[in-house]
This record gives sequence, structure tokens and C-alpha cells, in this order.
Amino acid sequence: MERLKRNPAGWGLVLGGAVIAASTLFTWFVVEGDGGEERIRAIEAVSGQTIMFLGVAALICGVLVMISLGGGKYVWATLGLLASAVAVGAAVWGIVDIDGLATRFADVEAFSTLITFSADASRGDAVGDAFEQGTISARPAIGMFVALAGGLLAMAGALLSYRYTPPVADRTIYEREG
Repeated sequence: MERLKRNPAGWGLVLGGAVIAASTLFTWFVVEGDGGEERIRAIEAVSGQTIMFLGVAALICGVLVMISLGGGKYVWATLGLLASAVAVGAAVWGIVDIDGLATRFADVEAFSTLITFSADASRGDAVGDAFEQGTISARPAIGMFVALAGGLLAMAGALLSYRYTPPVADRTIYEREG
């Protein structure tokens, strides 16, 4: 239990993962068109639910980094690093090319609906065409920036976990169980 209290790198991974997961509850982008605007929360789309899963995975990896002895912490740190890197990648993609990310969200949503409800596959293509023609546009919202911050915090925690040395009291256990 003492290791949980004294592992700042693991806590960075835990808190970053929690922030990534929480970011999906916020508006990720705002789509504007002739009919007004619509605020899209990431949790409302399959792609956003995947980002939430990655945040929870990073959180769990952070806990496992803190309680692991020996080489196990490197495995969990690496998995947490990968999960948070994907979330950072999605947030950066959205900031750099919001129309591309919004189209991807629509494509994935259309594909998942196609599989489950036998819907029309052209719905995702229609959104992409509307972005290309300029009839709709999108802009990033707060959730995307929250995810970016959480992802960077989780990545920093994962990277620092590689260098973290257990306190003296835990080191003797670590050396015995090695």
C-alpha cells in the first residue's frame, strides 16, 4: 500500500488516464451548417467510446505500474504509454485537421450502424462530401484539449515510470523478489 502513495510516475499515468476518459463526456467538436450547429461529445460516437476505453486502460495500467515489482512495471508502463499516445494522436489530429476527424467519426459510426442495423453505408460518405463542398464545417471544442492534456500527463507518467526507483523500504523487497 505504501508503494501506491509514493509513486508519482504511476499517479501521473492514473490521473492522465482518468482525464482522457472524462474528456469524452465534454464536447469534442462543433459541426456548423446551414441548419445551425451541433455539439458532438466524443462518448456519443463509437470512436469516442474507444478513446474513453483507452483512458480507462491507461488508468488501470497506472495502478498496475504502482503495485508491480520487478519487470512487470515496464510492461504496464509500455501499455499505458501506447494507450495514452493513441489518445494524444486523436486529439492532435482533431486540432490539426478537425474536418478529417469529424469525417472519421461519421465513417466509423456509419459502419457500426451498417453492421448492427443494416443501414445505408453512404451516410459517412455524405458527411465527408459535405465537408469537401464546404456546406458544413467543424471546429475543435474543449473536450479535445482536455484529452490532449490528459494524454500528455499520462504519457509523462508512463515515461517516468521507466526511471522510477522504489523507496528504500520497498527496494529490499524488490531486490528479494526481483
